[in-house]
Amino acid sequence: MKAQKKANGNETRSDGLIKPGHHGSLLDYMRKIWERREYLYQVPKHELRSQQMGTVLGNVWHLLNPILSIVVYAVIFGVILKVDRGVSNFVAFVAIGVFVFSFSQKSIITGSQSIVKNRTLIRSINFPRALLPITSVSTEFLAFLPGLAVMFATCIATGANPKLSWVIIPALILVQFIFNCGATLITARATARYGDVKNILPFVFRLLFYGSGVLFSVDAYVTNELMRNLFVLNPMFNILELYRWAILGGSISSVELFALAAWTICLFYFGVFWFRKGESSYGA
Repeated sequence: MKAQKKANGNETRSDGLIKPGHHGSLLDYMRKIWERREYLYQVPKHELRSQQMGTVLGNVWHLLNPILSIVVYAVIFGVILKVDRGVSNFVAFVAIGVFVFSFSQKSIITGSQSIVKNRTLIRSINFPRALLPITSVSTEFLAFLPGLAVMFATCIATGANPKLSWVIIPALILVQFIFNCGATLITARATARYGDVKNILPFVFRLLFYGSGVLFSVDAYVTNELMRNLFVLNPMFNILELYRWAILGGSISSVELFALAAWTICLFYFGVFWFRKGESSYGA
């Protein structure tokens, strides 16, 4: 007998059991993820502890890696190559760029492997598979929080003064978290279907790293209006611009605000929708 649709929207088999990978409507799907929200906190805690087991410094490496990157980039690009044009506080400028970009990069690259690495769990338990990539983002979020403190300390130590606009930083972090979740859901499904995606993503982020103004001021170096508009179409550029505006001051355009809002909403909605469409195939 063919599978039947019940009133609650779940697809059922002829024996009355819910077919694995089906969780009703999109709202039901989101509700079931919310009901398991503790998973999004407890698993990342254990994951962070296990990542640095066997090392002397342990989780301190979550801080040391971006700090060392800031030092290297600041020396090479600020002192040697002199690309600090148009930036009064280049160390703080680079610190924001490196820490914020790293949060998205690690979330999306790590999360893209979340389905592939958890096939056994997926085949054993029926649960919203979106928990896996979102948990990867949560893990990187917890790792990002100490780095956020270091980022602010670096900015203050190099001359940035606390200002009222700092109060919007939590909202920016939330927007970036939602953006990361949407992108991670998309890359997780893509990687589960096409293994080559995991080899492509590092190159994509390498391109984004230099195309998002992580290490240089786009306003100071890009004078062509068309090229400037291409940067605005890059969501990572807009995220960095908003963080720098909030922390260091300056100006931000309504176009950049609208572009980031559009990217975040569309990416998250499409990510959840498209990922859910492939639920039943992830255990194959």
